[in-house]
Amino acid sequence: MKKWLSEYHNQRPGLHVLQQRIDEFIADFEAREERARQERETAAAEEGWTVVTRHKGRKKTTDSESGITVGGIAPAAVENKQKKKTTETALNFYRFQRREARRNEILELQQRFEEDKKKIVALRAARKFRPY
Repeated sequence: MKKWLSEYHNQRPGLHVLQQRIDEFIADFEAREERARQERETAAAEEGWTVVTRHKGRKKTTDSESGITVGGIAPAAVENKQKKKTTETALNFYRFQRREARRNEILELQQRFEEDKKKIVALRAARKFRPY
């Protein structure tokens, strides 16, 4: 039984040894990748080619010197748009709500029309014939 236990413990090293092995492997892998990249660049440079790479990632939306937003969307504008969208769908979701909104709009237009008629009558009454 002691023999099996010793074999088991020998096959499974401790956390420190395992972490050391992992660190060595990662360092070796990164060194190999760096060497391969440098070899590709030197080969391209020897032939007279300029390597152009495409940078992926977030677009630059603020000017580094002034901190002004450049070509981006302001967060306040996005919030306003979302608020408008939610209120529009919430206001006229049901058919009776749409009917009421239409009725209110028509009543408002009629009221404005009556006010305009009164203004026109008042302007005509205020006009007097003044030949000189």
